Amino acid sequence: MRSPSSPPPAEALLHSQFASWGSGGGGNNNSCPNSPGGPGGMSPAVSPTPVPASSYALTLTHTHIHVQRLAPRPGKEARLLLPLAELVGCSCPRLPAPPLLVLYWYPPGKRRKGVSRRRQVRAYLAESRPEAERWSAAVQCLLRGVSVTADTEFSRSLLPRPRRLLLLVNPFSGRGQAMQWCQTHILPMIREANISYNLIQTERQNHARELIREISLPEWDGIIIISGDGLLHEVINGLMERPDWEQAIKTPVGILPCGSGNALAGSINHHAG
Repeated sequence: MRSPSSPPPAEALLHSQFASWGSGGGGNNNSCPNSPGGPGGMSPAVSPTPVPASSYALTLTHTHIHVQRLAPRPGKEARLLLPLAELVGCSCPRLPAPPLLVLYWYPPGKRRKGVSRRRQVRAYLAESRPEAERWSAAVQCLLRGVSVTADTEFSRSLLPRPRRLLLLVNPFSGRGQAMQWCQTHILPMIREANISYNLIQTERQNHARELIREISLPEWDGIIIISGDGLLHEVINGLMERPDWEQAIKTPVGILPCGSGNALAGSINHHAG
């Protein structure tokens, strides 16, 4: 990969040159709106058209991705700093797609109360597929906490197994909109983070309680509840009713509030500041 003339930072893990990749029509549109895999995923047959006029130098450090536009002539917004703390994942689409590095980014924004995050996607065209795959593996290593240095030979073999989540959805929560919210907002983000999951819709009262009481918990890295407060109570009760409850209750449990009131999630969020 050809290196730009400007020297990379001393702590750089990778430093390469990429071309822009947009949806066509000229300009500097650097977006790739779809998530990897599943409905809405990038389809190689309908991939957007590259914009050859722009080139970028990307430098990866332990905490950031530094992006500098090289051509056309750098002007406003010529430099971009992507904190890894705001990156949920990345991907390199399989053949016959071009060798892309796709970054899924959720920077914080301001609103009247609290902080909101809006999804942004940036895609860069590498000179070769091995280079795109090397960058994808390097970014994922950092996101997963793998210890790396500038001498590391980055490949997918360094990555730990994908995290596995059990998603429990009450389809009647939120006036019957919980499943729709899950499909449009939650599942795309989980795919972008390269997390595998199993989604179960509860069918009756205490369904989740019975399920959690019987399942093999070591298969899962966490349980995510997509509902109101009631389903969380069922899950906690199911964990406490297990013979191995002392270990089971240590299982990470998260709640994505999709109920009508969401009092518990609101209280937790308020307490956390």
